[in-house]
Amino acid sequence: MYRRVDWMKAADQAILQLLGPPKSLELTPSNIARNTGLSRGYTSSRLSVLVDQGLVEVDEEEGSHPFYSVSDLGKGVLDGEISPQDLM
Repeated sequence: MYRRVDWMKAADQAILQLLGPPKSLELTPSNIARNTGLSRGYTSSRLSVLVDQGLVEVDEEEGSHPFYSVSDLGKGVLDGEISPQDLM
């Protein structure tokens, strides 16, 4: 398990763990909320932060819901290959 950075919330950890290895899922915010027990609105706000920080990627196809997946940087954090200090 990795250490969180100051800006990270417990919800971010839950989202990264859900999306990350070994499964590496691509899910909508509603799917993520349902599987983490977070509200849909809070999940969306935390996903925006994770995208801005480069830990999560979003695939927004026209006419469909966005799908979120963990980025290579996010995988590196989950695997402990990237130090939390590198994210500040």
